[in-house]
Amino acid sequence: MSSKIHAQIDNLRAIFVEMKSGLINERQRAKALSEDLNKANEAAEQLKLRNAELTSQLEELQNASNTNRQDVKDSASQHLERREDEIDALVKEIEFCIQQLKDKHA
Repeated sequence: MSSKIHAQIDNLRAIFVEMKSGLINERQRAKALSEDLNKANEAAEQLKLRNAELTSQLEELQNASNTNRQDVKDSASQHLERREDEIDALVKEIEFCIQQLKDKHA
């Protein structure tokens, strides 16, 4: 074989070895990226679950808050009605006492 052919074969071998090494490196890089992607997907899934939990808790707290507000409004309304009834009863009692005093001094 001539030296030109040997040089081309050696050149092709060098290119092949370089390409094979590059392919191995790219496969390792792809594997590492795939593992990173899997970890990121798992973390995203956990965050979605946590978000769903927190959203549920927020809704429960908002419902409880609305219920508490309504209870306070109802309680205040009932208290106000009771106070009005008590005032009415006191007014009637005062009017009754005034009438008795008028009757007594008449």
